Amino acid sequence: MTELSTTTPLPRRTLAEQMAASLTEAIIAGQFAPGEALPTEPELAEQFGVSRAVVRDATRMLVARGLVDAQHGRGVFVTDSPIAPFGDALLLALRRTGATAWDVERFNQMVLPDVMAEATRQATEEDLNEIRRLADAYKTIFNTVTRRTWDQTDPPSQDQEISMAAFRSFYRAIFMATHNALWSLLIDPLLRLRMPRSWDSSNLTVDEFIDHENRLIDAWVAAIVGRDPDQARSAAAELVSLPPEAETAMRATPVGEIPQIPVTLPPSSAI
Repeated sequence: MTELSTTTPLPRRTLAEQMAASLTEAIIAGQFAPGEALPTEPELAEQFGVSRAVVRDATRMLVARGLVDAQHGRGVFVTDSPIAPFGDALLLALRRTGATAWDVERFNQMVLPDVMAEATRQATEEDLNEIRRLADAYKTIFNTVTRRTWDQTDPPSQDQEISMAAFRSFYRAIFMATHNALWSLLIDPLLRLRMPRSWDSSNLTVDEFIDHENRLIDAWVAAIVGRDPDQARSAAAELVSLPPEAETAMRATPVGEIPQIPVTLPPSSAI
């Protein structure tokens, strides 16, 4: 067995780093509940035996980790989850590398079949009922929003966001049904990256457009509630397949923006 050299010095941590590490462990252990305020700056300085400048440095580290939110004049509060800042940071990192909507889409194509297959194995009856409920809720919202905005050349962004929020809830439920802790944490950052697509619907009626989306969502649900992992994997691979025109449009669209796809909705396309 290879032994570490005892002459290799371990990196020393500053007082702020030691304090941030201690507070991080306290938050992870549940000593501070989400939404709860940390002790005040003077109280922390006294408790840890450090200066208030050290407390401020440690607080900045916790903010950077997404563990707390410093609110001017009110205090420092434990966040519900550090995932939202991670999602924002991931989007920014992808934009800096010149990533496109296709990078996100291709990742989704590789991941979703296995996620859906795992959901068929791990989902409880409560999970399946929730997936059905959220699917129906999304279809209702999509129907309402689509009919309201069908003839508008520039529909309000809030209408699109309402529809996307309902879709994300449905999509999230599928990932949560895997009962995998990593997927449960990653799904929100992944959804942060996934934007809707704008298809050419000029040759479709509003009823045809809505019916297409309903059939798509119903196929997703059927693939999971069927409890057949192989069938779910195959169905998911077909559901996320896209025509070459869509790939071309997505490769030309920066990540975080809506791709304009110059073809009518294909049978297996997602929103």
